Amino acid sequence: MSQSLAKVGYFLDFVFWENAVSLLGFQLSMKQGNRHFNKLSMFYYENLTQTYKRKVATQKYFTSKVENNLFYGLQNEFSIHSYPIPKANLGLRKYCFFTYPARVLCYSVGLYIVKLSQDFLQEHYFPHSQINSYYGGSLKFDSSQNKVVLKYDSVWYKKHYQDFRRQVRKHVQDEKNKKVVIHLDIQNYYEEIQVRNLVELLDHYVKPSIKKEMRFDAITQEQILNLFEYFTKKETGIPQFDNDITCSYIGYLYLVFADLRFDEELRKNSKDISTYFIDRYMDDIYITIEFSNSLKPAEQEVYVARIANTLADVLYSEFGLRLNTKTQLYWLCQKYDEQKLLKSLKRTSPGYEIPDDEDSQTPQGQLDRIFKQLERLKRRSLDPTFDDRSDLDDEVLKQVYDKSVSALLQQPKNKDKIASIFDEFNFDLVIAQPREILIILMKSSESSKNFSDFLLRKTSISSRDAHLVLSYLCQEEFDSKPLIRILKKNIHMKPIIDIYSRKNPSRTKPGYFDLTEKQIARISNNPNILEQIRLRIKAERRGHYSVALNHLLNEVHAICYVLESPSKKQKKYNAKDAVKFLNSKTIPHEVCVQVGNLFDRRNKNPISHADTLAWPVDRSEYLSYAEYVSTCLSHIL
Repeated sequence: MSQSLAKVGYFLDFVFWENAVSLLGFQLSMKQGNRHFNKLSMFYYENLTQTYKRKVATQKYFTSKVENNLFYGLQNEFSIHSYPIPKANLGLRKYCFFTYPARVLCYSVGLYIVKLSQDFLQEHYFPHSQINSYYGGSLKFDSSQNKVVLKYDSVWYKKHYQDFRRQVRKHVQDEKNKKVVIHLDIQNYYEEIQVRNLVELLDHYVKPSIKKEMRFDAITQEQILNLFEYFTKKETGIPQFDNDITCSYIGYLYLVFADLRFDEELRKNSKDISTYFIDRYMDDIYITIEFSNSLKPAEQEVYVARIANTLADVLYSEFGLRLNTKTQLYWLCQKYDEQKLLKSLKRTSPGYEIPDDEDSQTPQGQLDRIFKQLERLKRRSLDPTFDDRSDLDDEVLKQVYDKSVSALLQQPKNKDKIASIFDEFNFDLVIAQPREILIILMKSSESSKNFSDFLLRKTSISSRDAHLVLSYLCQEEFDSKPLIRILKKNIHMKPIIDIYSRKNPSRTKPGYFDLTEKQIARISNNPNILEQIRLRIKAERRGHYSVALNHLLNEVHAICYVLESPSKKQKKYNAKDAVKFLNSKTIPHEVCVQVGNLFDRRNKNPISHADTLAWPVDRSEYLSYAEYVSTCLSHIL
C-alpha cells in the first residue's frame, strides 16, 4: 500500500468533519434545556473557548492535522483517557474521555459508517416487520445536501427507548399460554464488538456502487481498523463515553447482522411457531415466540432449548460475542414469569433518565413512593458488594424526572422532608442511584452542603468516590473548584481534570514530543514520517517497545533526510549520513551520541535482527531513547 494513500484523508473528507462538528454542537445546544447532557465531557466542551472550537472546525485544521494522520502523534491535543464507572457487585465499566478534536474525529468516522450503511438498512433491514431495533437516535444523511439530519429525536433516546418497551409489551399480549420470551443480554458488549468483522460484513453487503463512491476498499477498511484501535487501545471494541451517539449507532449496526441471522434461524421452523418478533435496544434483545397450536408443552420446551442454544452459538461463532447471566426465559403461561418480564422492562439501562411510561400513580403518589424508597435506603447497612438491592426499586427514583414530580419537590414542605431524610444519612449509600438521589437531595440547601462537605473530607478517592463527586458536580454545573481539585486524587481522573482546566488548548503544545505547532508543521506533509509516527504510537499503546523503538528510529532517520534534503535517494541515506547531519547541528553532545546509539540499538533489536546477540527493548530503555529524540528534534526543527 502506498504511504500517500494510507491516511484518514483517503476516505474521510472535510464534509464528514463539518458534519461531526455540527452534530457535537447540536448536542451542546440541547444541553441548555436537557439535564441528560449534564455530563463531564459536555461541560468540558462547553468550557472551551469559541475561538478554539472555531479553529478546530476549519478546513485548515482538518487538512494540517487530521486527513494526513498527524493526529496520531499529537498526544495532548488528540487525547483519550479511560476511567471506570461503578456497576453492581463491585463491577466497573470502562468509560472514555475524549478531547474536543478527538471526539470530532470519532464522530466523523461514525458518520462515515452511517452514510455507508444507510441504503443497506433502508432496502434490506427495515422492511422486516418482525424486527424492531433501536439505539437511542436516528442518524441519517440528507443525500441532496450531503448533511446529517439534526433534530431532537436524532440524538435524544427517550422516544426510541419508550417505543422499544411498548413494542415488547405489545408482543407479549394475548395468547400467553402459547408464548415464550427469550431475553438475550450480551456480556461486555461495547468492549467485545469485533470491528474487523463489522467492516467485513459491510464490505460483503453494501452495494458496489456505494463502496466505490465512498472509497470503501481495502485501504479504507484498514484505516478504520487503525482508528478504532487508536480509540480503544486494543483490537476489539468501540469506545463508550458521555452522550455518545455515533458509537451507539455502530454498536446497533453490528447486531443488525445478528438480527438477520436470528430471523433466518427462526424462519427455519415455521411449522412449530406461528409468529415471532425480535425487539432490540442496542444489545438488549427480547425474542417473543408464539407456538403453533399443534405443539405440545413438552415439545415447546425442546424447541426453546434448541433455538436458544442456536442463537447463543450464532452470537459466539459468527460475531465473537457471549451472553451473560442476565439472559432469561419467560414462559408467559406462568404468571410469575410474566411479572418478572414486565418488571425487567421497567428497569432502564444505566444513565437513562426515563421513568416507566405506564406508571398510573398521581404525582403526589409518585413523590410519596420516592420518599419511602429513600427512607428505606437510609435504614440499610452499607453492603460492600452493593448487590443486595431486593428492597430497592430503581424505577421509583426515576420518577424524579417527571415534570409534575419535580415541581412538587420545590415546595417548602417537601424541601423540609428532604432535609429530614438526609439528616444523619450515610452518604456513601448515594452510590445506589447517584444521579436521581442527588437531584432530590440538592433541593435542600442544607443537605446539599452536607453532602459536599462529606466529599471534601475524603482523603483518598476510589472509583466509586470519583463517581459520586462527578455526579454531584454535574448537578452543580461544575461550579465547585474544591471538588474539581479533589478529583485529582483519583489516578484515573487526574489527567482528565488537567485537560478540563485548559480552556484554550492551542496555548499548549499539541503532544508530538515537546515540539511547538510551528516546529511540527515542518514535517506534517511527509507521508513516510507520518506513517512511522502512527506505527510507533500503535506499538507504544500495545506495550511492544521493541517494535516502537524500530519505528522511532525510522521516524528520526526520515526527519533527518527531509531536513538535510541531500542529493542521494532516501534508500541510500544511511545511519552514518543521519549521524553526520546531526553532528553538524547545535545539539548537545550527549544527545547526539545517544541518538547515534539508537541506530546501533536497532541493529541489536530482535525485531530487526533475530540473532543470538539481539535482546528485547523494555519500557524504561525505550522511554530513555524517546527522551533523547525529543530533545534532538527540538533543536533541529
